[in-house]
Amino acid sequence: MRGLPGRALIRRGALACGAAGIAVTWAMGSPLSEGMDLYRQKRLAEAKGVLEPLARAPAPDPLACYYLAMTLEDMGGPRALDQAQVLLDKATRLAPDNEAILSEYGGVCLLLADRDNSLTMALAGRNAMVRAIAENPADLDAREGLMTFYAQAPWPLGDADRAFDQAAAIAKGDPKRGLAAYRKLAGIFQKAGKSSRAESAQLAAQNLARGQP
Repeated sequence: MRGLPGRALIRRGALACGAAGIAVTWAMGSPLSEGMDLYRQKRLAEAKGVLEPLARAPAPDPLACYYLAMTLEDMGGPRALDQAQVLLDKATRLAPDNEAILSEYGGVCLLLADRDNSLTMALAGRNAMVRAIAENPADLDAREGLMTFYAQAPWPLGDADRAFDQAAAIAKGDPKRGLAAYRKLAGIFQKAGKSSRAESAQLAAQNLARGQP
């Protein structure tokens, strides 16, 4: 859908394997470990060569799917997002409680929704972000993505009150980031001609800057 969050919402943090809900199935020196290291070093063509067979295997590893998706995104190309979406969809099915994968999947779906004006992708992206937050309420990246979605999405998907709820949660977890979130909301609503909402967001930012709730 036009106006949905863009490329910046997708997280590029490292995946904490055990804590994020995936059983650790690799060891140092394994092909998966090698592929992950190559991705982190931005040796993308080499990472793709190592990770692709692992992700395409009959019993694929969700981490291989996750890192291959991000490798393809970073390599770019006309089909990069489509290929990443398929891999991340597979990864979410293999590891349905992994908030890092859900957050990345949600971001890619929202980018596809924006590109293709797709309601299906918009709903998939929103739902993945909601699930990521349910798994980890402290995931501020997912909260910011969901906040931006609610602020920018057209009716009936958009919801200014829910956007403010996410900004408040961000501010509670990280006041500095919350300040930026409220200012971002103010800009979005101002651009959309929603002056009262923009003023509310700006006031919230001012109060936060002064240390007030």
